[in-house]
Amino acid sequence: MKKLLGNLVRVLVSLGILVYLFNNILSDETKSACQSIADSPDTPAPAAAAALHLTLPQFESLRTHCIVADESKSSGRAIDLLKLPRAERLSLVWHTGPHHLLDSFRRVSLVWFGLAIVSMGVVILCAIIRWQWILRVQGLELTFWRATSITFIGMFFNAFMLGATGGDVMKAWYVAHETHHKKAEAVATVIVDRIIGLLGLFVVALVMMGTYYHRVFDDGRLRTFAIITLGVVFATVVITIAGLWKGAADRFPGVRAWLEKIPKYDTLRRMIDAYRVYASHPMVLLKTSVVTIGVHVFSMLAIVCIGRGLGIHASLVDYFLYLPIINSVTAIPITVSGFGVREGMYVAMFNRVGVPGAAALAMSLLGYLATLFWSVVGAGFYLTHRKELPSSAQIDQEN
Repeated sequence: MKKLLGNLVRVLVSLGILVYLFNNILSDETKSACQSIADSPDTPAPAAAAALHLTLPQFESLRTHCIVADESKSSGRAIDLLKLPRAERLSLVWHTGPHHLLDSFRRVSLVWFGLAIVSMGVVILCAIIRWQWILRVQGLELTFWRATSITFIGMFFNAFMLGATGGDVMKAWYVAHETHHKKAEAVATVIVDRIIGLLGLFVVALVMMGTYYHRVFDDGRLRTFAIITLGVVFATVVITIAGLWKGAADRFPGVRAWLEKIPKYDTLRRMIDAYRVYASHPMVLLKTSVVTIGVHVFSMLAIVCIGRGLGIHASLVDYFLYLPIINSVTAIPITVSGFGVREGMYVAMFNRVGVPGAAALAMSLLGYLATLFWSVVGAGFYLTHRKELPSSAQIDQEN
């Protein structure tokens, strides 16, 4: 019940942020479209109404209430949507705005979007190789094809399950059954894989923030996001070190006794012991770290391709500075799959370099779709993978 309520809260927070974000962007798109009509007063009313996807009575109401004099404009006419009654304004924004927002999506080049999908495919390939190295430390041998199949199944469940760890639980379950049910060790490999991925992301973020520190600290909003990123980095590093520190629980009175009351404590202890094994394999950690940097570079290049496809004129520095910060903040499980938080940060940060809100929103959502493409491919692996499906009770118990 507690898990269900937690997921429900996260869904509501995601929806709330997205509605607020979309309302602001749709308002801007509607105002821009209406302004183009105000700047062309000779346009026949039927044509102007059709351009705004309005009926003639709706257009006449808009023209009567919202077109005001503005001597600062060459046309001398400006749009003030606030003069409309609230209900009528919301109706206009959510009717006209989406049509014009879709124009941002229609502008994307399919060639560039295809390159983004390919780039995300390289990300997945690197992640599979990294996970195989991590598995071998525990003596868990999987063929490349089986590791690929399980990785795609995990992606499928991560995309379509509300819980933040649904895909990881499925991934651990499958690999445990592939390797004589070494459940604790299998779970440890998934955790280590996640931690290395996060630490690699943080390295990229810190390098870019350090290199362009003047941009970070001269911009108030970017500085705030950077501070949040540093907080996430610090928390992750502390947790990682605590996990590797043998005997840490015994140094604090009462911690060991509290841990022993946790259900399945023996499994938890085995998992932590398996996790600590990696401290004695520095070459594996080095190799996986190098591959992880490649994972994040290709992940960001996928967004660069989408930006190019949308005609966004941002520099590579902008992408490589903003995206690690965005990905670091959205790693905090505030909303489902980072929805809302991610889109809001794209709009807020890329607006700093002149990217319109609608284009930044389209870039974020198309980036998600490029990942979702491979998650849907995971459905094929899920249906053809020769291993029985765990019951829902098993999944809930392990999640």
